[in-house]
Amino acid sequence: MDVSATRDGCLVRDLFLRAFGLVAVLAFWSLGRQLVLLVGADGLLPAADLLDAVARRTGGGLAAWHALPTLAWFDVSDGALVGLAWAGAAAGVLLALGVLPRLMLLAIWTMYLSLVSVGSTFTSFQWDNLLLETAFFALFVAPDLRLGRRARAPSRTGRLLVLWLLVRLHVESGASKLLSGDPSWWDLSAMASYWETAPIPTALGWWAHQLPAWMQQGCSLFTFVAEFGVGLLAFGRRRARLVAFALLVALQLGIGLTANYGFFNLLSLLLGVWLLDARPGVLWRAWEPEPSRAASASAGRGGWRREAPALAAALLLVPLSTAPFLPWLADVPVIGVPAVIAADVMSPASDALAPFRTLNAYHLFASMTRRRHEIVIQGSDDGETWEDYEFADKPGDPLRAPPFVAPHQPRVDFQLWFLLLPADVSLAPDAIYFRERLSRPSNAWFSNLLERMLAAPEVTAPLFVHDPFDGRAPKWLRLQAWAYTFTDRETRARTGAWWERELLHESAPMSLRR
Repeated sequence: MDVSATRDGCLVRDLFLRAFGLVAVLAFWSLGRQLVLLVGADGLLPAADLLDAVARRTGGGLAAWHALPTLAWFDVSDGALVGLAWAGAAAGVLLALGVLPRLMLLAIWTMYLSLVSVGSTFTSFQWDNLLLETAFFALFVAPDLRLGRRARAPSRTGRLLVLWLLVRLHVESGASKLLSGDPSWWDLSAMASYWETAPIPTALGWWAHQLPAWMQQGCSLFTFVAEFGVGLLAFGRRRARLVAFALLVALQLGIGLTANYGFFNLLSLLLGVWLLDARPGVLWRAWEPEPSRAASASAGRGGWRREAPALAAALLLVPLSTAPFLPWLADVPVIGVPAVIAADVMSPASDALAPFRTLNAYHLFASMTRRRHEIVIQGSDDGETWEDYEFADKPGDPLRAPPFVAPHQPRVDFQLWFLLLPADVSLAPDAIYFRERLSRPSNAWFSNLLERMLAAPEVTAPLFVHDPFDGRAPKWLRLQAWAYTFTDRETRARTGAWWERELLHESAPMSLRR
């Protein structure tokens, strides 16, 4: 190991860990400000109810802790949940300052896992998993006491483990698009519908939607080039890794500027800084000039003893980390049967680790949504005059520009996007379709939302940028399903509208007084 490579490794390590601390602060801040509404005692899916259900199902004790690993078992009050978020954010600040990096990473992992475990459907996103997995793999490159040049350089194997996470994130995302069976990825038409069907698009997403068809196909192709390019080049020589870094930056900026995915893009870019490391691993050691014998002796003394723990972990973690994605390969010729056999062999360990959400599969945008169906909630005091509730971030009023809200993730607005999926049905949603979607156990939160709006409107008030009843409960609510599409340039110039919409279905009025 040469001295310059060691110095580069320290600089990249310190940048990565300090920036990860800041990303963790943003993640805890975003989730913490919504916890009472989402899973508080009067929230949409109270965490206390989840803990009770798990305790009954498992019989309590260690089995309950394993099924739902969370510190909320000690105290599930609103104050305790918010306190976990504040504690996690404090750990992020200390990590950014370089204080006790390994301990702070462990604290971030523990606090975030505690919160997402009780967050139910609201914290089921792949970037929640990615934050936990990043914190875990970062333990292998973090020093014990402080960051800085005096800290021991990260081991080669530790660097490889972080790069392995980056590679899996991109290669699995690319492969899942081809394996999902969605023809729009194969004919490169996927991006033609992506911009307007993203969960919470931005105003720049509207502009991207106006691109001609050949450019939309080019964007689809670039997605594959970037995702597989990062995977193929990440373990190459330094120039290859710089190309991978450029592809990564272009891909994540394109995603982040056209849609809101919380802290996902920041975290993906952050993992990419390891591509700038001078010599992150041992696989290409023979490809680069050998350092001088003296430099090797001074910088690498005791190197194998340092590498041994991380190397032992890598031999276990690398195969285990592939297990969640192996079922995607089941129908692939030649490798399908071995992949299924490997998944079955590793399934006991994989199942045991699953509640900790630290070794995950990534399949971002594997299947595209063709149409955007949006729920609009209306209220009335007389059953005749109806007024719209306007959510803060999801599409509603066609004249309101799509917002930029990242790195904050409005969890209810996100879940509303899933409510009427799949949106590719040939027939418009009708009463039966509505009832089927709203009766799903995974959508119980929405029934609770309507009940809170009628019985405790102060709970749901933070969700709305426009409440036509000024914080009091209406007598009646009803639901409308609309098909939303982006306007074209001519229509927007003429009307100022960003969206066009068509009414698909209107529910019967509902009230607590019936």
